[in-house]
Amino acid sequence: LVIFTSISTKAEASEWILIEDEGNVRFIGALEGAAFRGRFDVFSAMINFDPANPGDGKIIGEVKMNSADSGDAEYDEYLMEPDWFNPEDFPNSRFESERIETLDNGTYAAHGKLTIVGVSQPITMIFEFESSEGQAKFSGTFEVKRLLFGIGWDATNWIANEVGVQIELKLQQ
Repeated sequence: LVIFTSISTKAEASEWILIEDEGNVRFIGALEGAAFRGRFDVFSAMINFDPANPGDGKIIGEVKMNSADSGDAEYDEYLMEPDWFNPEDFPNSRFESERIETLDNGTYAAHGKLTIVGVSQPITMIFEFESSEGQAKFSGTFEVKRLLFGIGWDATNWIANEVGVQIELKLQQ
Protein backbone atom coordinates (compact mmCIF):
# COMPACT_ATOMS: atom_id res chain seq x y z
CA LEU A 1 0.00 0.00 0.00
CA VAL A 2 1.53 3.29 -1.01
CA ILE A 3 0.42 6.14 1.16
CA PHE A 4 1.81 9.59 0.59
CA THR A 5 0.78 11.86 3.41
CA SER A 6 2.11 15.30 3.93
CA ILE A 7 1.62 16.54 7.47
CA SER A 8 2.04 20.12 8.56
CA THR A 9 1.62 22.05 11.74
CA LYS A 10 0.84 25.20 9.76
CA ALA A 11 -2.47 26.03 8.11
CA GLU A 12 -0.94 26.97 4.72
CA ALA A 13 -0.45 23.39 3.50
CA SER A 14 -3.25 21.79 1.47
CA GLU A 15 -4.42 18.21 1.84
CA TRP A 16 -4.71 16.23 -1.39
CA ILE A 17 -6.30 12.81 -1.91
CA LEU A 18 -5.50 10.32 -4.68
CA ILE A 19 -8.06 9.96 -7.45
CA GLU A 20 -8.63 6.17 -7.59
CA ASP A 21 -7.04 4.36 -10.56
CA GLU A 22 -5.35 7.57 -11.74
CA GLY A 23 -1.75 6.97 -10.77
CA ASN A 24 1.16 4.58 -10.73
CA VAL A 25 4.36 3.74 -8.90
CA ARG A 26 7.02 2.19 -11.16
CA PHE A 27 10.55 0.89 -10.77
CA ILE A 28 13.19 0.64 -13.50
CA GLY A 29 16.47 -1.23 -13.25
CA ALA A 30 18.77 -3.11 -15.58
CA LEU A 31 19.11 -6.89 -15.93
CA GLU A 32 22.09 -8.00 -18.03
CA GLY A 33 22.27 -4.48 -19.45
CA ALA A 34 18.62 -4.38 -20.60
CA ALA A 35 15.93 -2.28 -18.92
CA PHE A 36 13.88 -4.15 -16.34
CA ARG A 37 10.58 -2.47 -15.50
CA GLY A 38 7.88 -3.11 -12.96
CA ARG A 39 5.19 -1.45 -10.91
CA PHE A 40 3.43 -1.72 -7.60
CA ASP A 41 -0.21 -2.58 -8.28
CA VAL A 42 -1.76 -1.68 -4.92
CA PHE A 43 -1.36 1.80 -3.54
CA SER A 44 -3.23 4.78 -2.20
CA ALA A 45 -2.06 8.31 -1.62
CA MET A 46 -2.73 11.51 0.25
CA ILE A 47 -0.47 14.58 0.06
CA ASN A 48 -0.58 17.76 2.11
CA PHE A 49 1.39 20.31 0.10
CA ASP A 50 1.18 23.97 -0.91
CA PRO A 51 3.60 25.08 -3.67
CA ALA A 52 3.69 28.57 -2.12
CA ASN A 53 4.92 27.10 1.19
CA PRO A 54 6.75 23.84 0.40
CA GLY A 55 8.61 23.82 3.72
CA ASP A 56 5.30 23.51 5.58
CA GLY A 57 4.60 20.01 4.27
CA LYS A 58 5.83 16.55 5.04
CA ILE A 59 5.48 13.59 2.66
CA ILE A 60 5.15 10.06 4.00
CA GLY A 61 4.80 7.14 1.59
CA GLU A 62 4.34 3.40 2.02
CA VAL A 63 4.48 0.73 -0.68
CA LYS A 64 3.12 -2.79 -0.21
CA MET A 65 6.04 -4.86 -1.45
CA ASN A 66 4.11 -7.99 -2.47
CA SER A 67 2.18 -5.96 -5.03
CA ALA A 68 5.28 -5.71 -7.26
CA ASP A 69 4.52 -6.76 -10.84
CA SER A 70 7.20 -6.94 -13.53
CA GLY A 71 5.01 -8.68 -16.09
CA ASP A 72 7.21 -11.79 -15.81
CA ALA A 73 6.09 -14.47 -13.32
CA GLU A 74 9.65 -15.83 -12.87
CA TYR A 75 11.08 -12.37 -12.06
CA ASP A 76 8.18 -11.68 -9.70
CA GLU A 77 8.96 -14.90 -7.78
CA TYR A 78 12.56 -13.73 -7.32
CA LEU A 79 11.40 -10.33 -6.07
CA MET A 80 9.37 -12.01 -3.30
CA GLU A 81 12.33 -14.03 -1.99
CA PRO A 82 14.12 -13.17 1.29
CA ASP A 83 17.20 -11.91 -0.63
CA TRP A 84 15.06 -9.35 -2.46
CA PHE A 85 11.84 -7.65 -1.27
CA ASN A 86 11.15 -10.22 1.49
CA PRO A 87 7.50 -9.14 1.93
CA GLU A 88 6.83 -11.88 4.47
CA ASP A 89 9.11 -10.17 7.01
CA PHE A 90 8.94 -6.61 5.62
CA PRO A 91 5.53 -6.09 3.97
CA ASN A 92 5.97 -2.35 3.33
CA SER A 93 8.61 0.13 2.31
CA ARG A 94 8.34 3.67 3.62
CA PHE A 95 9.55 7.12 2.58
CA GLU A 96 9.32 9.98 5.07
CA SER A 97 10.42 13.47 4.18
CA GLU A 98 12.34 15.56 6.66
CA ARG A 99 12.52 18.72 4.56
CA ILE A 100 10.95 19.98 1.32
CA GLU A 101 12.49 22.77 -0.73
CA THR A 102 11.91 24.57 -4.02
CA LEU A 103 14.60 24.07 -6.66
CA ASP A 104 15.71 26.68 -9.21
CA ASN A 105 13.92 24.98 -12.12
CA GLY A 106 10.44 25.10 -10.53
CA THR A 107 10.58 21.58 -9.20
CA TYR A 108 10.77 20.53 -5.57
CA ALA A 109 13.07 18.28 -3.54
CA ALA A 110 11.76 16.17 -0.66
CA HIS A 111 14.74 15.11 1.44
CA GLY A 112 14.05 12.19 3.73
CA LYS A 113 14.58 8.56 4.60
CA LEU A 114 13.53 5.49 2.67
CA THR A 115 13.14 2.23 4.56
CA ILE A 116 13.14 -1.06 2.64
CA VAL A 117 13.52 -4.51 4.23
CA GLY A 118 14.10 -2.82 7.58
CA VAL A 119 17.07 -0.73 6.39
CA SER A 120 16.82 3.10 6.24
CA GLN A 121 18.88 5.31 3.93
CA PRO A 122 18.68 9.01 2.99
CA ILE A 123 16.86 9.69 -0.28
CA THR A 124 15.96 12.85 -2.15
CA MET A 125 12.82 12.71 -4.26
CA ILE A 126 12.63 15.34 -7.00
CA PHE A 127 9.03 16.16 -7.86
CA GLU A 128 6.74 18.43 -9.82
CA PHE A 129 3.39 19.55 -8.50
CA GLU A 130 0.79 21.25 -10.68
CA SER A 131 -2.61 22.23 -9.33
CA SER A 132 -5.69 23.91 -10.71
CA GLU A 133 -9.30 24.15 -9.52
CA GLY A 134 -9.08 21.54 -6.76
CA GLN A 135 -7.09 18.99 -8.75
CA ALA A 136 -3.35 18.34 -8.93
CA LYS A 137 -0.73 16.23 -10.65
CA PHE A 138 2.22 14.93 -8.62
CA SER A 139 5.22 13.49 -10.51
CA GLY A 140 8.22 12.32 -8.51
CA THR A 141 11.44 10.40 -9.09
CA PHE A 142 14.28 9.09 -7.00
CA GLU A 143 17.05 6.53 -7.29
CA VAL A 144 17.62 3.58 -4.99
CA LYS A 145 21.00 1.92 -4.67
CA ARG A 146 19.65 -1.52 -3.80
CA LEU A 147 22.87 -2.83 -2.25
CA LEU A 148 22.74 -0.09 0.42
CA PHE A 149 19.52 -1.77 1.56
CA GLY A 150 20.93 -5.30 1.23
CA ILE A 151 18.51 -6.10 -1.60
CA GLY A 152 19.48 -8.80 -4.09
CA TRP A 153 22.79 -10.28 -5.06
CA ASP A 154 26.08 -8.42 -5.24
CA ALA A 155 26.53 -9.27 -8.94
CA THR A 156 26.10 -5.74 -10.34
CA ASN A 157 27.36 -6.90 -13.74
CA TRP A 158 24.17 -8.99 -13.95
CA ILE A 159 21.70 -6.75 -12.09
CA ALA A 160 22.40 -3.02 -11.79
CA ASN A 161 22.74 -1.52 -8.33
CA GLU A 162 20.75 1.59 -9.33
CA VAL A 163 16.97 1.33 -9.52
CA GLY A 164 14.86 4.29 -10.57
CA VAL A 165 11.47 4.91 -8.97
CA GLN A 166 8.80 6.97 -10.74
CA ILE A 167 5.58 8.15 -9.13
CA GLU A 168 2.68 9.69 -11.08
CA LEU A 169 -0.45 10.68 -9.15
CA LYS A 170 -3.61 12.61 -9.89
CA LEU A 171 -5.05 14.25 -6.79
CA GLN A 172 -8.08 16.19 -5.63
CA GLN A 173 -8.90 18.27 -2.58
